[in-house]
Amino acid sequence: MPPPRIGFVGFGEAAQCFAAHLATQGVAPISAYCHGQVNRPPYSDAFIAQAARHGVTLVDGLERLSDSDVIFSAVVVAAAKTTGEAIAGIIRPDALVVDINASTPAAKTHVAKAVEARGGRFADANLMGAVSLYGAKVPLYTSGSGAAQFARTFAPLGFTIDIAGPEAGMAAAVKMLRSVVTKGIEALVVEALTAASLAGVRQEALRGICDTMDATTFSKFVDMCIRTDVLHAERRAVEMEGVRDGLQELGLQPVMTEAVVKRLRLSSDSMLRTMFSERKSYTADDVLDAYHQKAVT
Repeated sequence: MPPPRIGFVGFGEAAQCFAAHLATQGVAPISAYCHGQVNRPPYSDAFIAQAARHGVTLVDGLERLSDSDVIFSAVVVAAAKTTGEAIAGIIRPDALVVDINASTPAAKTHVAKAVEARGGRFADANLMGAVSLYGAKVPLYTSGSGAAQFARTFAPLGFTIDIAGPEAGMAAAVKMLRSVVTKGIEALVVEALTAASLAGVRQEALRGICDTMDATTFSKFVDMCIRTDVLHAERRAVEMEGVRDGLQELGLQPVMTEAVVKRLRLSSDSMLRTMFSERKSYTADDVLDAYHQKAVT
């Protein structure tokens, strides 16, 4: 079977990484259309040369990608939905559209419907790591009508693909919620260590944070957080109010710490502590089920 004809809409870091890898696998032709704030037709000589080094020919209009077997959408999140609609308008039947944008599940579902209305298939593919670390082997968590086709075509070419299911948006939901944790940890660490620097205890604080986390697996830590939240959220909220005041005394605006207080207050206000304290045993899923029930009532 000949390699697929591939087009990219958007040609930033991820698209360039994937295109360069595909070129080493003998995949050709590869074309790209870019209409960003910096790179757009008429392209600069430097951008044309950069694309060529990745085995890619730049085209000056989206319609020039209409004969592609596979089109990757790799644009900024703000443009992902409208770009997906535009791609749906130029594809031929049976084309596969792979959306690697970090957009919402609703946006992915919207684009999927537009693609499928034209007889195409849609793969909601989400980067579950940094291209700068993993390269083209970055894990891609995928769902949608074209997820299986995406895996069949690109896994043999060296892509790391895990299928969530047949519904567009499923994988995006997991990526979105993963981002809550990963970006949240980033923001918390930056706030804590900036405060530590102001207090003159940066290295000591870093050891205090990392030694505890390194002593267990993250999955065990998550399980402990959920199970104990229902019992101790009120006490922890009071403690974090004191921490908030301490950061303010250091001259730091405690943005994340204030958010932690609010989240703990929401848990304590759920009035579930008594019910769980009377149980001999319970799981993290039991707590989450109870929080879920409170959220929908």
